[in-house]
Amino acid sequence: MTEVLYKYRGLDNFKNFVDIILKNRLYAAQYKDLNDPMEGQYYYHRGELNKTIRDKILEEKGTLRILSLSRVNNNQLMWSHYADGHKGVAIGVRIDEIEYDVQPIEYDGIVTIRNSDYNGQTAREILRHKLEVWSYEEEVRVFQRNQLFIDVKIEEIILGQRVSNQNVGLIRELLEKINPEIQIRRAEELFEN
Repeated sequence: MTEVLYKYRGLDNFKNFVDIILKNRLYAAQYKDLNDPMEGQYYYHRGELNKTIRDKILEEKGTLRILSLSRVNNNQLMWSHYADGHKGVAIGVRIDEIEYDVQPIEYDGIVTIRNSDYNGQTAREILRHKLEVWSYEEEVRVFQRNQLFIDVKIEEIILGQRVSNQNVGLIRELLEKINPEIQIRRAEELFEN
């Protein structure tokens, strides 16, 4: 199992949050649905990557599903961008590394591909690299082909600083009934000092 990794999310669609807790799974998106406009891009020099290989890479990227997680649970930008301005949660999970391909993101820019670089992992390799500007996310990705969900072991739920009292109560009651072993913490604890 991996270290605890975090999925930040809002609670505006509470039904999806309940699904995560009830079924111990997280949604894996296609690369084109992720928020980085450069996602899946790569460089190649004219004449060094033929159209057949470009088409194969595009097809492979289209079959991959990606779950984006973070190594950090206390980044203010992550709470603001992905957890509905601190009104959401960070879900601490572990992933089975035997069952899933878990890869850290490298923040070294867009990769360059040549015909000789192509293999069955080229699409994943392209999707493992991002621009340095995203490095604050400390992202780890789980890759899966064609399956919508990744099974997870939920360790903790961190409540954002602005989660409503009503949602705090619902989350506590939900976890108590479904899985009381999941820890609940408040984000304020992470930002003290």
